[in-house]
Amino acid sequence: MIRQLKYREKVLPDVALPFHTVETLRLRTGWYINLRWIAVLGLIFSIPVGEVFLEFRLSYPSIIFFSSLTILINLFFFFIYRYLPYFHEYIELGLLELQIIIDLIIISFLIHFSGGIDNPFFFLYIVQVILSGILFPGALLPFINAVLAAFLLTLWTLLEHTGAVYSYTLEETHISNAKMITALSAFYITNFAGIYIIYSFMKVYRSLKKVIDTKSQLLEQSIEDRNKAFRYAAHELKSPMSAIKITLETIKEVFKDELKPEVKGMIFRAEKRSEQVLNMVKEIIAITQYNLGMDKPVIEKLELNNWLSESVALFKTDAMKKEISLTFKPLHKKLEVEIDKPGMEKIIVNLISNAIRYTPDGGEVSVECFSRQRGFGFSVRDNGIGLEKDELEKIFDEFYRSKKAKEMEQLGTGLGLNLVKEIVRINNGAITVDSTPGKGSIFTVELPYKFIVEEETEEDPERLFFLFE
Repeated sequence: MIRQLKYREKVLPDVALPFHTVETLRLRTGWYINLRWIAVLGLIFSIPVGEVFLEFRLSYPSIIFFSSLTILINLFFFFIYRYLPYFHEYIELGLLELQIIIDLIIISFLIHFSGGIDNPFFFLYIVQVILSGILFPGALLPFINAVLAAFLLTLWTLLEHTGAVYSYTLEETHISNAKMITALSAFYITNFAGIYIIYSFMKVYRSLKKVIDTKSQLLEQSIEDRNKAFRYAAHELKSPMSAIKITLETIKEVFKDELKPEVKGMIFRAEKRSEQVLNMVKEIIAITQYNLGMDKPVIEKLELNNWLSESVALFKTDAMKKEISLTFKPLHKKLEVEIDKPGMEKIIVNLISNAIRYTPDGGEVSVECFSRQRGFGFSVRDNGIGLEKDELEKIFDEFYRSKKAKEMEQLGTGLGLNLVKEIVRINNGAITVDSTPGKGSIFTVELPYKFIVEEETEEDPERLFFLFE
């Protein structure tokens, strides 16, 4: 069974709001919902503390009612966030603004039933104002929310102070006019100064982020252009190098009886060099095709032991030329797996060919399967030149070759292991290396039992896990 799937890199589309992207808007919505869960927990915990330990005479049934209402409202917005598809960034911003307005109204009732302006927690209004300054681009909505917060607090304070509504107090006596005016003035100053500071900071931050995003796009474009240039150059080199190699083989075959030994030696060396260059060209083409997204995963279900055994057998001749013992250790049972076969074959070719290339004559190379609870994989072990400790972190970088590898083989692109890392990443796997200088290396590839690919859909971006999910 073979099926070809489209592998899609996550691309953030341009949106009208420069600071936000489709993904960050949704992530910020999830972040805000999580904060509300924490606030509700704190509120529920404070009810018995205020009633039993502090003996405040407040409207606890009303506080419980609005706490329960907050839970229902948060469940509603959680459902929208978690299960409904993304429509447009302005709709997302509208939902965020709706949540902030609802929270400000609920806070106003909770503050009223828990002591009004006499309760120092009336500054919770400012938390919503600050959050709106962080969440929304521009100054309009944050300043509207700051005005709404000031209006709600002032309205409830005047209603309580004039006796239009019942006034719950934390102290035995009602708040004086001087204390009320002082508290409101402190709130106004903190409220509007805070939103101004947040807005100014976020304005600079968003400008810097916009510059960084632009530079990032230019960098990605330059990398893509570089890959295209590499691929074009490699394709242009492939044909003439193949022609040179074929010409040398033809000369060696047709004039084998007429060539002097020293000429044969020169032809042999030229043939070997041309083959090395041709392999380098193939590596460059392969890695650039993966980087440009031209090679799509082709998924096939197969039996692991049979597939690996056949892949290892292809290198028997290369191993025999260096008198290297090449062995394969299968699983003790049959195991069917789902893999990107062309990609996995590239991995096997790179790892085994490197093991043979950098193992001295008469050495040993072994390939071993394994099966674990979270996945399966294979390891390629050799007793070759090995790697220094500081080289282990660099070995998968583009164009990197270890010092001993350069001494043993002058020609090489340093792209083989970078290609391996890229294919393993696309296949949702992991690759590790354990090596000791002069004693050899072990490269281990681990993959999930079932290939997971991001389908080409219009669904929501990746979402958060929640405290109560």
